[in-house]
Amino acid sequence: MLLLRDGVLSLSLMSEARAVEDLCEELRRRAGTASRVDLWVPEELTIGNAPEPKNPTGLGMALIVDTALSLGLMPDGFTQGAGGRTYHYKSE
Repeated sequence: MLLLRDGVLSLSLMSEARAVEDLCEELRRRAGTASRVDLWVPEELTIGNAPEPKNPTGLGMALIVDTALSLGLMPDGFTQGAGGRTYHYKSE
């Protein structure tokens, strides 16, 4: 699907998932199919069906980035959007 977000046109599958586990699973499904993966991450996440703790640890994003790294995807910046960010990852 082609997406136009913040003035940038990209080939991406946007996820409305709010669970960290779902976002990690989306990365697993998409790893290896493209040289670049764009993952929409909403501001509010859940972990294990519970709201992510509201503290500065960023546990949800740590789990997402760890999954990306384990799949050979390297962080390549992000684009701020309304209600969240699109994180960009590229294959090693």
